[in-house]
Amino acid sequence: MKKMFWALLLMAFSGNVQAKYNAPEGVITRSMYIADWQVRELDTDGDGKLSLEEFKRKVENYSRDDRRNVRQAKKEGRYMTPEEQFTAMDKDKDGLVTEDEMADFVRAQRDEYGVYY
Repeated sequence: MKKMFWALLLMAFSGNVQAKYNAPEGVITRSMYIADWQVRELDTDGDGKLSLEEFKRKVENYSRDDRRNVRQAKKEGRYMTPEEQFTAMDKDKDGLVTEDEMADFVRAQRDEYGVYY
């Protein structure tokens, strides 16, 4: 029994066991909140979607933490330029990023790396 406990504890802390959180309907997740905020901040023409030019403005508003996260991403070899991020977000390839497309990208980045910059 003791060995089983320690084996389970070791598995839990080794990163082999990961649970994904699926929010219930109607719950605003952190990724959705981030996407909503960025679309509202960067959408200059008011269409509710971001063009590449609008999205690239996000680097002008980087906080100290964002700049630190960028440096860390570059150091770890996982840095994506705003253009690369935009291309990865634009799932339907229409040249515009919706709030849902951005939320999916943010969620994937946070799930894989623990941070979105």
